[in-house]
Amino acid sequence: MSDPARIFHEQHLSRRFIVFLFGVLGLVSVCFLLMFYYFYNAQIAGERTQASHAVSLLLESSLQRAMLRRDLPGLRDIISDLGKEENVREVMILNPAGEVRFASRQERLGQQAGQIIQQFCPGCTSASLPVEPVSRFLVAGGGEILRTFHPVRNRPECMECHGSAAEHPVNGILVVDHDAAPIRNKGLMNILVLVGAGSIAVLFSAWAAWWFMQRYVLQPVKRLDTASRALSWGKLATRVPVSGRDEMANLAATFNHMAERLQHSHQALQSREQFLQGLVDAVPDGVRVIGPDYRIVVANRAYADMSGFATPAGLRQQYCYKVTRQGDAPCPPSLHTCPLEVLKGPQASLKFMETLQRPDASLLSTEVYAACLPVADSAGFMVVESVRDLEKTVQYSHEQKLASLGELAAGVAHEIHNPLASVRIALQASDQILDVSQEDVTELKDYLHLVDEQVEQCLDVTRRLMKLGTLASSHPELVEVNTVIRETLSLLRFEREQRGIKQTLELDSGNPRILTADNNLRMIILNLAQNAFHAMPEGGELAIASRYQGDEVQICVRDTGTGIADEVLPHIFDPFFSRRVDQRGSGLGLTITRSLIQQHGGRIEVTAHALGNTEFVLHFPDADAASKEAA
Repeated sequence: MSDPARIFHEQHLSRRFIVFLFGVLGLVSVCFLLMFYYFYNAQIAGERTQASHAVSLLLESSLQRAMLRRDLPGLRDIISDLGKEENVREVMILNPAGEVRFASRQERLGQQAGQIIQQFCPGCTSASLPVEPVSRFLVAGGGEILRTFHPVRNRPECMECHGSAAEHPVNGILVVDHDAAPIRNKGLMNILVLVGAGSIAVLFSAWAAWWFMQRYVLQPVKRLDTASRALSWGKLATRVPVSGRDEMANLAATFNHMAERLQHSHQALQSREQFLQGLVDAVPDGVRVIGPDYRIVVANRAYADMSGFATPAGLRQQYCYKVTRQGDAPCPPSLHTCPLEVLKGPQASLKFMETLQRPDASLLSTEVYAACLPVADSAGFMVVESVRDLEKTVQYSHEQKLASLGELAAGVAHEIHNPLASVRIALQASDQILDVSQEDVTELKDYLHLVDEQVEQCLDVTRRLMKLGTLASSHPELVEVNTVIRETLSLLRFEREQRGIKQTLELDSGNPRILTADNNLRMIILNLAQNAFHAMPEGGELAIASRYQGDEVQICVRDTGTGIADEVLPHIFDPFFSRRVDQRGSGLGLTITRSLIQQHGGRIEVTAHALGNTEFVLHFPDADAASKEAA
């Protein structure tokens, strides 16, 4: 059985939760790392700037003392020694015009470095230089540096040489370039350490969160999911174990309560369905209910037998047109009577004849009574059909007719037989008396013998009539075809003579025999002969022949009557179809005849149906075929 839930792409909740958890924790971690990196770099830069400022202040103090003492060589030594310090790339002292006056690298002396001043104070002049130190990360000399721009203020003791502080606020600029790589490396190292520690914390947090979710959420949800799928597959006894008192436990308890009520409702529905099925199965006629989508909703056992299905359950959800005529599309309303189409109008019921085509291609004539059944809470409707098997109706009519004929024949036979038997006894007694007498009573004896022969003939007629009226045997017997034909036709002699019909018998001298019920064969011959009489109201000729044809025994009944029209020929074996000249037929004679022939493994066909030449040929298996082959 297929799982309806797998129509969609299945994604486990635990996998989605892990992806979501790691995504959120990773995003938060990255944000914190970026913030940490930014603030840590700022802190490192600030600390290095403070250190650079301290060094700059020391240099400034040393520079001022050296300048006051005119100790320029000592100032150069200080600059040179500072340029050799670790992580210090270069030290320079610029005058306000941007000329390098002192430098740790001798090639810098005398160079114009105004761009350095512009980096820190774009557009500044010597009179508008800033007096506060500034530090920035720059890219110079193929690498990143931390450059400190430290103005050397003009103090009172320096004004003698440099002028007033208002006109010359800065005597010079101390520029110290620190290598920024160690600062960055240190920050990066700390970031890596923090990333490692953070990753461990994230993994541990994710594992703890996953364990909690798995233990208290995902596993209960998975059990509920498994139980729901089992419930959808029809396993209504499925339940979920309840543990704890949290929301998931309440959900599991609610699910179990729902499943229990669903199981109870399903059992009640099954019980009602079984009762309904038993109720419709008790109906002798076929019953089916067709939904608005042409599907069979309910069918009983009688209709299943009619349509060739083993059980009524096999008919459910089958399309009505598939069952009725083995079609692949709804019946065209212009060609077939469709109750779903006809009952859309004001008409509430419908009665029509329908030929049911079974899966084995056999046909069954039925009478259908259809009624409209409105569907609650819907604008549509269903159709309830009562289907009657006309062959069974024919069979019932045939049994009634045989029973009536049997009663009539038996009554007539007894009415004739008893008096004739008494007469015969009296005549025999008279004959004995005359035998004792010595007088010449020859003529009287002749009359008495004649009476006895006539009485014997009447007794023979009654015996034939009683054979025709007896009930059919449930077991086939060997029946001589020629004998049955002669005896049955002898009962019709008076009617044949009255109608002016000539009789011709062409019976095979081999005395063919078939396995059948004696009175059934007599009824077949009687029906065909009477049909021939009815087709010749002005007289004619009836010819009946018996012959061997391979492994078959054939009986041919031919008349010179009115014939059968081409448009009528396909319907002559249909129940209740009659085209007799006197219009008094029931339409069951040929239907009964065909039914009796088929019951004994035979078949009937019309080999000629023209005016003046109508012939029916009966085919029966030869009962002596096996013995002939053995011989």
